[in-house]
Amino acid sequence: MRLPRLVPWCLYFLYALWAAALQGVLASPRQLGEWTPDLGLCLVFAWAARLDGGRGGLAAILVALARASFGADPPLMLAAASLGALGLFAALRAVLEVDRAVPRALLCGACAWLSAQLLVAARSVALAAEAPGEGQGAALAVRLWPGALLTALFCLLLVPVCRRLPGLAPLARTRP
Repeated sequence: MRLPRLVPWCLYFLYALWAAALQGVLASPRQLGEWTPDLGLCLVFAWAARLDGGRGGLAAILVALARASFGADPPLMLAAASLGALGLFAALRAVLEVDRAVPRALLCGACAWLSAQLLVAARSVALAAEAPGEGQGAALAVRLWPGALLTALFCLLLVPVCRRLPGLAPLARTRP
C-alpha cells in the first residue's frame, strides 16, 4: 500500500479507536449502561456503501480491532460480528435500497442486537463451567434491545457526521 493510501486508513482506525473509547465510557453504569450504542458499527455502516471490493471488510476488521483494544470480548468474535453485519448489509443492498437513512438505521440496530447476542453467546461458552439458570436467554435478549435501539438512533444521526470526518474522503469509491 502506498503512503497516500495508508494515511486515510490510519485515520479511520484512529476514529474507530475514539469511538470504542467513547463507547467504553458510555457503557459504565453511571452513564448509559445497557443503553450504550455500538458506535463502531455506526462507523462501519456509514462507510459500507462507499467502499468497494474488499475494502469494506478491512474497515470492519479495523473497527473490531479498535473495539478489542478497549474490551474483554474475544477479538475473533468482534471481527465476526463486524464482518457479519457488513455481509448482511451487502446482501440486503443487492436486493433493497439500504443505504438510505431509515433502512440503514434499522439494519444497523438489528445488526447491533445480533452482534450483542453473538458476544453474549461467546461469553457463555467461555464460562461454561458456570451453568446458566433457566430462562436467562430470553430475559437477556430483551435487555439487549435498548442498546440496539440507541444504535439505530445514533446511526440515523451520526452517519452524515462520520462520512465527513477529516481525512477519510480518499476512502470513498471514485467510480459508480
